[in-house]
Amino acid sequence: MRDLAIVAADPGFGGGGRAFTETLWHAAREIGREPELHFLRNPSLPDTDDDPVFTRRRVAHSGLPLPDLLSYKVWLSAPRVADRLRKARACFVCAPVASYGYPAALARRPYGCWVATSVDDEWAARRDGLDRSRRSAHAVNAPLLRKLERETLRRARVVWAISPAAAHAVAEATRMPEERIRVVRIPVDTQRFSPLPDDEWKRGLEQPRLVFVGRASDPRKNVPLLLDAFARLRKRLPQARLSLVGAPPAHPVPDGVEVLGVLPSVAEPLRSSTLFVLPSRQEGFGLVVAEALASGVPALVTPSGGPEELIRESRGGEVLSGFGADELADRIEALLSDGDRLVAMRNQGRAYVVGEHDPAHLRDALRGALEELVDR
Repeated sequence: MRDLAIVAADPGFGGGGRAFTETLWHAAREIGREPELHFLRNPSLPDTDDDPVFTRRRVAHSGLPLPDLLSYKVWLSAPRVADRLRKARACFVCAPVASYGYPAALARRPYGCWVATSVDDEWAARRDGLDRSRRSAHAVNAPLLRKLERETLRRARVVWAISPAAAHAVAEATRMPEERIRVVRIPVDTQRFSPLPDDEWKRGLEQPRLVFVGRASDPRKNVPLLLDAFARLRKRLPQARLSLVGAPPAHPVPDGVEVLGVLPSVAEPLRSSTLFVLPSRQEGFGLVVAEALASGVPALVTPSGGPEELIRESRGGEVLSGFGADELADRIEALLSDGDRLVAMRNQGRAYVVGEHDPAHLRDALRGALEELVDR
């Protein structure tokens, strides 16, 4: 019998979703549990048979021929995953949206659920950047996705969200009292994500380097806004540079932009940067913003949910009023011209993450939740 079954999205998705699942996995190991990952295999994603992190059991999609009917494949395949979950001592859903956790609801046993956002909030942030076929596919999938989301969250004994914005989105999606949802923040390894010495970082202000981390092809990340603003900024600050870390954009980039692609670790590009910029339309939390703050790098973000809450609470950066390229370019220029203010943000952001995103907080929360799930 497995000690802890974790129900998640296919780790082949990578990015923040995989990093989110890894945090729960490592926390479980650190408190002496033996987790096993359960997920529905998406054949369009890279295979993870040789995954160095997870002990996992995947389930193949059902035989539906159309690749865009993901919600129906989750629904039809969920009973097979549920059978496996019944054999574990405890079960926890950890996924970007709760619909991935529907097998836990079918297993008819106590479980916890930790989610990043709601189906509707995630879709609203992606919609404008997708073609007609993808929008049509969502129109078909959405009613069932919402049903799976509601069932998964309402049947969970323990419900967590990764930020106050995420908790609000989940409460609205399920008509669940918001006070029932506990905010459990994603931990940050502040040893791995650590600042440069102050003098070395200040020298970088002479040739400032901006950095973005994320999938540039994802409409939710809104990278065209950043590239537009940077092109305007370069006319005033030709010495400025921008590094893009993650899956690259499909189109050519302006002068001064360095496309670094997917890297084994984002720690070094972050800590050697002057300013982190996140132009996203929506984020449940935005883990990389917290990682930037831990690295002593101030952040400039759009009003996108989780990141704006993090910046306002930490005072480790600024939040734009909207999504305009002129405003973004102006705010970058103003911040780069105010070294003292950047240093204050750098210190405040780091101190906040060290205190609020200590991995010990997640370990304590998970230990308590598992006792509640198993002992009652």
